[in-house]
This record gives sequence, C-alpha cells and structure tokens, in this order.
Amino acid sequence: MEKTMDVLTDVLNALELKGRITARNALVPPWRYNFAASQDMIFHLLSSGGGYLFIEGDPRPLRIEGGGVLLFPFGNAHSICDIPTSPLTNIVQVAYSAQGEYRATPDIDEEAKMIVLCGAFRLERPGAFPLLHSLPKVIHIPAEQGNMAPGFSEIVRLIMRETAGPRLGTEVMLRRLTELLFIHIIRIWVEQQTGVSKRWLAALRDQPISAALGLIHQAPEHGWTVEELAAAVALSRPVFSARFTHLVGEPPIKYLTRWRMHKAIGLLKNDVEVEKIAELLGYESGVAFRKAFKREIGMPPARYRKLEVSYLPDVVNSVS
Repeated sequence: MEKTMDVLTDVLNALELKGRITARNALVPPWRYNFAASQDMIFHLLSSGGGYLFIEGDPRPLRIEGGGVLLFPFGNAHSICDIPTSPLTNIVQVAYSAQGEYRATPDIDEEAKMIVLCGAFRLERPGAFPLLHSLPKVIHIPAEQGNMAPGFSEIVRLIMRETAGPRLGTEVMLRRLTELLFIHIIRIWVEQQTGVSKRWLAALRDQPISAALGLIHQAPEHGWTVEELAAAVALSRPVFSARFTHLVGEPPIKYLTRWRMHKAIGLLKNDVEVEKIAELLGYESGVAFRKAFKREIGMPPARYRKLEVSYLPDVVNSVS
C-alpha cells in the first residue's frame, strides 16, 4: 500500500491542479439548479438538509444529504434540487478562473434549508495520466463516509467557515483547502475500489505492476528496458509487457517517456537548461531530448518555455 500511495502521490502532484470556490448559495425551497457541462472539474459542498442529484443521461436521481461532497471529474452536466418536481431556479456555468469573482448569497433567510458551495478544479495537463480515465462521472462522498476519513470532514468544515465570513487571507486559504479537498476525494475513492478491475486503478492494486510504476517514478533517468523492469518484478518479459499495457493503458516504455516529459516540463518552468534536463532524465544528448519532447508534446522545449513565460496561466493551460 505504501508503494501504491507513493505512485498515487506522484501522479496527483503531476496533475498540477488548481481549485477555486466560485459561489455560495443559500437555497430556499423549491429550488433546482441546472449546471451546464464544463471543461473543468466541478465540485459541490453541501450543508445541512438534503436534495437530489440528476446527471445528464441518467434518469435515476441520487439522494444527497448535508455534509456531503460531489465531484464531477469530467464536468458532466447535472442538476441538483430539493425535490425532483421543483421548477428550475437557474442555469449555472461553473469554470475555473484565476481572476474570477466569488459570489455569495447572505444567510439572511431563515427558510434556507441548504447551503451549496460551487467550485471548479483545473488541471494543466488533464490528458497526461491514465488515472483520470478511471474516474466515474460523479464521485459522491456522503457525510457519514467523510466523517470516517481522517481529516476530510475538518477540511469541509474549514471551507464552509471561510466562505461564510470572509477574512484577511480567505482567498489563498480557500485555494489551498480546495486542493487538499481534491486529494482527499481521490484518496477516499481509491480506497473504496478494492477488487475492481478498472485499468489504472487495478495497476495500483497489482503488486508487480505497482512496483514497476514505482521504479519508473523513482528513477526516470534510468535507461529502463522492458526486460529489466520485468526482471525487477519477477515476471517474464511477455507476461509483464502484456499485463502492464492492459492495466496501465500503454506500454512500459511509453509510460516512462510520458513521465519523463512531465518531469521535463517542470524543469523547463524552473528555467533549467535543456542540456541539463537531458542529462537529468537520462537522454544521451540535448538533441535526443529535443526530438523526444517535440514528438510527445508537439513543440520544441524552447518554444514551450517561451509560451510559459509569455502567456497568462489560463492561456498556457489551454495550449498544453
């Protein structure tokens, strides 16, 4: 489990996630909010009371209770309401914006039965790692389950408290808390999935493949071959290659290259010279690294670095 969580930690760090609370609404029955599909992940935190969730394409409602958390990893359109027959209150578009304004409805109505916080997560390279493809349309963490996970309910309460009465430093506090919230949600979801066969998640649960992933993450500069990785986890080359490809979704050397590119992007952002990056990641020369980077990312390292320096963060996100 420690090796599994080490790999998961690396992947979560690699996502370079940014989170933001966009609105806080005190809801008075009857209410129904339709949320349009978003390019970003959408999340909701629910206070006391209860309601129902409808996800686009699924007619079956999901009962939601106060204290629960909802995450929509692919930004699927959905509705939340107090009862299924309530009329539409508003159509909402939730998206991450570093400069976006936070909207709050004052808690002045004693008839309000639920407070809903809406927010969005943005990932710099959402397609970079297969983990995300294993996630469902919605992850629902009920209050009872959240209370059982160490630290989770405390983070939810802190977020609720900060949004209820903004103080000095609230903006940065909420950014950090939402990032922690995402990690907790994914951690709880992963721990729920014992025995499932979803590919990348199953790879984390498979001891030899998880060990191979750990080796790649720990030493991406090493000139790993399929034979060497297979020997390290005590499998034959054909069995290891087929098992890794099936569970992870791509061959071992392809995954190694992907992980190297992630590390390279971080080094480019820190203004490390290309020749040094090539050395740190195990490439024979700067030329070999430049060719690999252009093949995988779609542009030379120098151009990527210029884009990082010249463009606003949101523009960079859309390019990468």
